[in-house]
Amino acid sequence: MGGIITTLVLLVALGLGPLYGQIGRYISLRSESSIRNHAEIYFERQAYSHAAKLYQKIIREHPEDQKVKLRLGDSYRLLREPHNAAYWYGQVMQKDQSSAEHIFYYASVLCSIKKYQQAKFWYLEYLKANPNDQRAIAALSSLNNPQLLFDDRFEVKQLLIELPGAVFSPAIFEEGLVVVGEGNTGSLVKTLTTWIEGPYYDLYYVPLADGKPGYPKYLDDNLNSVLHEGPATFFEEGNKVIFTRSTSNKGDGDTRHLQLMIAERKTSGNWSSPRKLFRHENYSIGHPAVNKGGTTIYFSSNMPGGYGGTDIYRTDLINGVWQEPVNVGPGINTAGNELFPSLDEEGRLYFASNGLGGLGGLDIFKADLNGHNQPKNLGFPINSQGDDFGIIWAPNNTFGYFSSNRKGIDGIFSFKLANRALAERRN
Repeated sequence: MGGIITTLVLLVALGLGPLYGQIGRYISLRSESSIRNHAEIYFERQAYSHAAKLYQKIIREHPEDQKVKLRLGDSYRLLREPHNAAYWYGQVMQKDQSSAEHIFYYASVLCSIKKYQQAKFWYLEYLKANPNDQRAIAALSSLNNPQLLFDDRFEVKQLLIELPGAVFSPAIFEEGLVVVGEGNTGSLVKTLTTWIEGPYYDLYYVPLADGKPGYPKYLDDNLNSVLHEGPATFFEEGNKVIFTRSTSNKGDGDTRHLQLMIAERKTSGNWSSPRKLFRHENYSIGHPAVNKGGTTIYFSSNMPGGYGGTDIYRTDLINGVWQEPVNVGPGINTAGNELFPSLDEEGRLYFASNGLGGLGGLDIFKADLNGHNQPKNLGFPINSQGDDFGIIWAPNNTFGYFSSNRKGIDGIFSFKLANRALAERRN
């Protein structure tokens, strides 16, 4: 995602400021081993931008250091900079000194920069060592059947929202959208597993008039905080909201995790103080979607016991109590990452995945919750070679909005069914 999630979309790396300041002050005086150690500390703490700067310094002195080249490839891949990632991975592939895992990563970033024939070659190389890896099988199937990834029923255009930097994860609210956008300074990542150093993110209301966005308004002082606020969903006629927030307490490895918060709108129009929906430690829960009745929540989580990096879970409200979350299963979740679930008016599930094949990065899929059919890639122009995620449909199921970094930074795009598709739906 513009700058992952991607993308998944908010985890916060704290405690980096003093360390970075120290490195910046003394870097010229430190030994090479110390620079390497600090680069590794940054990488392990998911501060990939800082890590890449130090790895670049090392590679200038040691241009044949293959391990550092792989670290640069990993850093840029996790920063969602596929051109840079492909360059450094490619340097190592030429020397035939890469692991199977890095061959897979190289193929995936090649897809993200539209080098599909090269990606096919490297997926095939990867499958020689891992013939049953469903991620690679799905990706290769997509590359061998590109006609299945184009859908001319949709018309897509970008909404120009007047917020600095990335804007993502729209939610329908009142006569407009609530989006996630840059607020005060800090560190953010939009997926549940990837870090991006940059600004804090808050919730903003964007009014819409004839489909055109007005000036964004800071949503509410009770909903926004000194922490990160992320993807939200509104229900009960806009009087309740569940949204993502980073935790105030560190978990494992100096990492702050994501949690779901719930709040109600008062008769005054202001929002109540949010409260935690679940109590959990050392893993993240975020990206909520609520059904029409307000009795089922779908969300993303990297909790233990899943099928991959992040999976989609559901919880049901029974007798006023939200039940233990249940993984929605291998029909939807993969060894990759599934994120940003949403539901349309007819109860169909939409989500983003990088484990089901597609055009590159995160693609948006539609799933039949009865489990009778495989998830369907929505294809181009909804999906692109970049990260596409966070789709929502308007109540009449004829238009909607989603997020994409196809133009270099996360933005909000609108889509609508073309006239031919509308006629087919009516018939």
